[in-house]
Amino acid sequence: MFALYLYFSSLPIVFSLAFPIVGIIILYALFCWTRSVRVRCWSLGFMFLSSIFLWLFTAASLLLCYTFLRTDATVMEVRQVFGSAILIGLAGAIPFSLAIRFMSPKILLMRVKGLHSAKPELKRSFNSLGILMEVPSSELRLLKSTIPLSFVVEAAKPTVIMSESLLSLLTKDELEAVIAHEFAHVKNSDTMLKSLITAYRTILPLDPIIRMIEAAFHREREIFADETAARATRKPLSLASAILKIYRAFPKNSFSTQGTLSILGAGSSLTNRYPSISDRLNHLIQLARSYSINP
Repeated sequence: MFALYLYFSSLPIVFSLAFPIVGIIILYALFCWTRSVRVRCWSLGFMFLSSIFLWLFTAASLLLCYTFLRTDATVMEVRQVFGSAILIGLAGAIPFSLAIRFMSPKILLMRVKGLHSAKPELKRSFNSLGILMEVPSSELRLLKSTIPLSFVVEAAKPTVIMSESLLSLLTKDELEAVIAHEFAHVKNSDTMLKSLITAYRTILPLDPIIRMIEAAFHREREIFADETAARATRKPLSLASAILKIYRAFPKNSFSTQGTLSILGAGSSLTNRYPSISDRLNHLIQLARSYSINP
């Protein structure tokens, strides 16, 4: 125990622990202060990396200290343990992150039953929009469900999954806007980042920082996907109308069970995954006004 005290009270270790904590505080202040969606997302990303490094560095330090203590505590040198812990903290997450990146979409697709192909006319419209938004290799699959749902999964290739009830609920322009929203998630690499953050939140369920980051990431990327889709289709009001229709038709007791980056939107808080409906609609209305001023 004395050796552990010497290790964790040394200046390099204190600095290594304090640096990511101070960084997280500064980044959170930036997240709260800025109005830029891009800056807010970048700040969340660096907060996430800082939190992961903090956990890995602490775990590596304890493991290495324990290894030294089992041999001879008197020979434990701070610089040796410190260097190894820093290396593990920086590089340890890479193999696990890559595994999660490739495995989680396949697992999700395996859990979704009853997928089938769309009609040729809808496929043609889907493919044309995919080329426009620079995601031409995407695939559209339909799901037999009474819940109006749309989400995207990136396995071998990006796959947009839409429920049949959603097709009957929306107009042609609204449906195009919803598909563009899902393409925006692919274009902005949201699905990959979301799977990583969710995996680490599952492994570290007691970490309030990662839990807050996961919820905030979902909210920011939904707003950003709305904006990307609206700029690509030039139909922000169609997307606004689709979001409102889906929200009204969606069973309210099912909001909390949806873990995908979907078109849903419920409320807004530090732990809520989705931005409020009013925030999303107001943002799209502002975009529509800017298009009318600058056609």
